[in-house]
Amino acid sequence: MKQLLSILLIIFGFAVSFAQSDSSRLKCLFVGDIMQHGGQIAGAYNEKKDAYDYRDCFQFVKPIIKNADISIANLEVTHAGKPYKGYPQFSAPPELSESLVDVGFNVIITANNHSCDGGSKGVVKTLDVLDRLMVKHTGTFRSKEERNKNYPLLVEKNGFKVAVLNYTYGTNGLSVAAPLIINYIDSAVMEADFKKAREMNVDLIVCTLHWGTEYQSLPNAYQKNWEKFCYDQGADMVIGGHPHVLQPVEVKEIKGEKKLTAWSLGNFVSNQRDRTKDGGMILMAEVKKADGKAVLDKVEYAFTWVYPRQEAVVKPFYILPDFDYNSCRSGFLDTEAKTKYDIFFSDSRALFKEHSKGTTEYRVSDPAMIDQYGKLLKGYYALDYTSVNMTLTEYGEIEDLLHEPSHKVLGVDGEYHWVIGYFKSEEEALKTLKEKNIKTVGNIVFISPTEYK
Repeated sequence: MKQLLSILLIIFGFAVSFAQSDSSRLKCLFVGDIMQHGGQIAGAYNEKKDAYDYRDCFQFVKPIIKNADISIANLEVTHAGKPYKGYPQFSAPPELSESLVDVGFNVIITANNHSCDGGSKGVVKTLDVLDRLMVKHTGTFRSKEERNKNYPLLVEKNGFKVAVLNYTYGTNGLSVAAPLIINYIDSAVMEADFKKAREMNVDLIVCTLHWGTEYQSLPNAYQKNWEKFCYDQGADMVIGGHPHVLQPVEVKEIKGEKKLTAWSLGNFVSNQRDRTKDGGMILMAEVKKADGKAVLDKVEYAFTWVYPRQEAVVKPFYILPDFDYNSCRSGFLDTEAKTKYDIFFSDSRALFKEHSKGTTEYRVSDPAMIDQYGKLLKGYYALDYTSVNMTLTEYGEIEDLLHEPSHKVLGVDGEYHWVIGYFKSEEEALKTLKEKNIKTVGNIVFISPTEYK
């Protein structure tokens, strides 16, 4: 039954939940700028299939994202269509947003300085992609009627009602014609929006702003003025992006209530490789109910470094939390990469030690997550059903028995394989199949992160 495949480890649908959802608490998660420079688009291209693969970029952060109740990402590109291109006017393959949804993001914000990069067509096509994916989004709109109906964006989870607002300082001098709407930072517009949010009887108001000076590690006066404006209007969290570097996170008390300001979350994924520009963070804010009121309880952040690494078929831009990757896969980080990795985490910790307030750094320490990283880096055994004629019902029955979703891996030949399960050995796989009474007609295969020899 055993068949060894030369398969590049690119995981589609590999998720583990590390904590049960608590209906009395709400976990909010935010990441920074999601860019698509030319090198990223080229790296994601699978010539064999004439398609783009991005989900591998997110495999090390997926379990963190999946563990949140509300996960918000800043899509700083358009899906304007071909030809796909990077800076200065971005048009990314729709597979990028497909991957964002797959890894667990359930809110996408679209108001940023690149919203108009693809013109009117780009604004509409981007919204079309997000609608097709059935993911909540806000910041740009097809019409005034659409904005009036859907803004502020209402997100309901665990008995909490959250209003999400999103604005940008500008769009690089570009504009789109009516009836399209881009949310710009404007006091009169925002005052009316906050009033509407308050009238929605929500538990939290989260305002996400595209602002600040690029490549500066501390907020400027413009940011501070608009932060105050947002809190005066009733915001509970003010979350920023655009500088493409990290800026501090502060928990502060305003009128007796805890508030959260993240001045800049940095680059979640990009091809900016200079010092301080080559990473960002995942911000996690946990809210609890106290006497019927939402109260900010805990704020954590995980620094993440972006690592472009050529694999057999594609060149993923891995997003890496701090972890000893080379202990699981020797040479995963080469000498040059390890040096840049160490500098990024050292710089980030120094900045936050001096300027951040009321926050704690999150480290990869959960045994289940460490075990998952080991499988991603070392390889694992799975059932390959690629060539088996099975119905979706039959797939679902096996998934239910194994408590694992089927997922897609990319072979070194550029072909895709549908597999189920994550076993440490062939023996474990055979034992599990026997215990679950699964009479498989598929093959047990070894999914290796490098070419099998």
